[in-house]
Amino acid sequence: MIETLYTFSTDDTTRVERIVNQPCVRINHLSLAQGESVDPHPTPEAAHFIITRGVLGLKLNDQEQKSYPEGSIIAIPAKTMLAITNLGQETMHLFVIKTV
Repeated sequence: MIETLYTFSTDDTTRVERIVNQPCVRINHLSLAQGESVDPHPTPEAAHFIITRGVLGLKLNDQEQKSYPEGSIIAIPAKTMLAITNLGQETMHLFVIKTV
């Protein structure tokens, strides 16, 4: 077998999973239960968020919070302050991809 299989949770619970941690790419999976949020924090590297379920509320730097539905991909520049909230009625799932 030449491929590598990675798995992630599809549960309806809040969690952060570090799926891939390679020198050239890092992939995390974040799930947030209804009404949950992640405290504001800076992202040192550029990132791409891929929303696979639910509705993401995202506040970047001093901008107003925006809403992104599942199927959205958001590119976030390095050194951006961000806050993440689940705005939907179900558990939100997203992948965070960072390349170096």
